[in-house]
Amino acid sequence: MKNQMMFFKKAWLLVLALLLLGVLSACGAPADESSVPPEEDEPAAGQQEEPSYTTHSTQGVAFQVPADWTQAEGTDLFYATGRPEVYGLNGVSPLGSYEPQEFYKALVEHYEETNQFSDLQTAESMSSWQSADGVDCYVADFTGYQDFILYCSKLIIAPQKNLVLTFCGQANAETLGDTAPVWDQLNELCESLTFEIGTQDEITGNTFLCGDGSQLCLQEGGDFRWYQSAEDHEKPYYEGVYEVRRGQAAMDMVASMTEYGLTMEELERVLAASMNGYIPGESRPIDYLYAMGELEDDRERYQVCLDTFYAVILHNQRLVTSPEEVREGGNSTLYIGFYLPELGMADLTNCNAGSNTQWTFQEKTA
Repeated sequence: MKNQMMFFKKAWLLVLALLLLGVLSACGAPADESSVPPEEDEPAAGQQEEPSYTTHSTQGVAFQVPADWTQAEGTDLFYATGRPEVYGLNGVSPLGSYEPQEFYKALVEHYEETNQFSDLQTAESMSSWQSADGVDCYVADFTGYQDFILYCSKLIIAPQKNLVLTFCGQANAETLGDTAPVWDQLNELCESLTFEIGTQDEITGNTFLCGDGSQLCLQEGGDFRWYQSAEDHEKPYYEGVYEVRRGQAAMDMVASMTEYGLTMEELERVLAASMNGYIPGESRPIDYLYAMGELEDDRERYQVCLDTFYAVILHNQRLVTSPEEVREGGNSTLYIGFYLPELGMADLTNCNAGSNTQWTFQEKTA
C-alpha cells in the first residue's frame, strides 16, 4: 500500500504541476487604464451593432472571444479591448486515472497550503456542467488575489475527453468595483467551449495499411476487403462486413461479448491506466508505472480518452481466390484499442489472437 500511495502522490504532483504552470505563467497584471487602446467609435444613436466573435482553437478545445480582443503572445489569453482585464485558457492537463472531485480537492488543498492566493474563495465541490457541444463535464469556480490582481478561475474537467482546463479572468482589483462583470465575461467565454478530441469516427470508410503489410479496405456501407498485400490485389483475399463502435458504445459492446471475458470494470481500469500517457505497441504492465512517474521514461506518449477508444468487429464471410473460386464461411474477429490522430494510426489488440496490430490510415476507401 505504501508503494501504491507513492505512485499516486507523484502522479498528483505531476498533474498539478502541469495545471499550475498555466496559472503561474499567465499574462501577469492587466494593463493600466491609460495603456489600454481606446475603444472604437460607437455606432450612431439608435443603432446597435451585433458583437463579432472569433473562434480560438488550441490544445484540443475551442472557444469564442470577441473579435477585437488582442491575444497575449505565446498564450491562450486575451486582452479585453478598452478594459484592463485579461481572459482565456491558462491551464491544460490530462485528468489521468483520477476522479474529478479528488483532483479538485487536491488542487484546493495545494492553493491553501502554499498561500498562492489571498482571500481564496472556493466551491465545496464540483458541479455537473455541459459544454456547448454536449460533453458532460464537472465545473468549480474559485476567486483569489495576488497583490492587487483579482483572479477569477473556472476549473472544467471533462472525464470522457481526459482533460482538465482552467479558464481565468484577471483584473486590477484597485480599479474594480465589483467582481460580477469579470465573472459574467468569463462565464460567457466558457459557455462557448467545444472539444476537438475524439469528435468523429476515424475508422469507418477508410483504407489502412496493417503492420504485417496487408491492407484493410473498409467501405462506407459496411463491407470490407482484406488483401494480403497493398500492392497485389490478385492474391486470395477475405471479404465480409464489419462493425465499428467508439467511446462508451464500444465499451458497452465489448463488455456484452461475454465470450471474450472482458468486464466493464476491467475495461475501465485499462482506460484509466492508458489515460496517464499512452505508448503505442504491445502494452506491458510496467508501462503503468512509467506513466505514474515512478520510473524514468523518455518514450513518446500520446493522450487518449474514452472518445478515442474503438471496438471493431470483422465478420469474415468469404475467401475469394478468383472470381470463379469463392469459399463461403469464416469467423469473426474483435479488435479493441485507441486511434492516435497525431500518427494517423489505430493501435489495436486482436482479442481472438491476443496480439497487437497497428492500422495506419492511407486514404478514404474508393
